Order: sequence, then structure tokens, then C-alpha cells
Amino acid sequence: MARLHTAIVKQRAREAGDSTTNAIARRAGVRESTLNRLFNGTTKPSLDTLVALRGAYAISLDDLVQLDADKAPA
Repeated sequence: MARLHTAIVKQRAREAGDSTTNAIARRAGVRESTLNRLFNGTTKPSLDTLVALRGAYAISLDDLVQLDADKAPA
């Protein structure tokens, strides 16, 4: 299963001057509650959310997605 690579998102957000979850949510056009759940690891990212973050911070989809080690394709 894939999860959001939160460290990359937070790093790019800081570089863009977005230091809060609210600022990231506004720039990407997603709900702050969604980002909180993603950053806490309680939910998996939707394609729409990944595309929004990609557009907001110029992060490739490959870099945004982190595969769980136990479920990575062989």
C-alpha cells in the first residue's frame, strides 16, 4: 500500500514559505483535515490529493508516494 511521503511535502512547503498545515492546505487546495490525517499516517492519499500537492510544490508523483516495505512489488 502507498502512503504520502510527508517529509518531502513538508520540506518543499517550508522552502515555499508554508510553515503550517493550513498554509499547505490553502496552496494545494485540499482540506486541512485531510492533510492532518495524511501527516499522522491515519489515511492513504487519494490521487486527487497527490495531484494537488504535485501542482502546488512541483513534486513528482513518484517522490510523493512511499510504498510500505512489506507490500512493495517484487
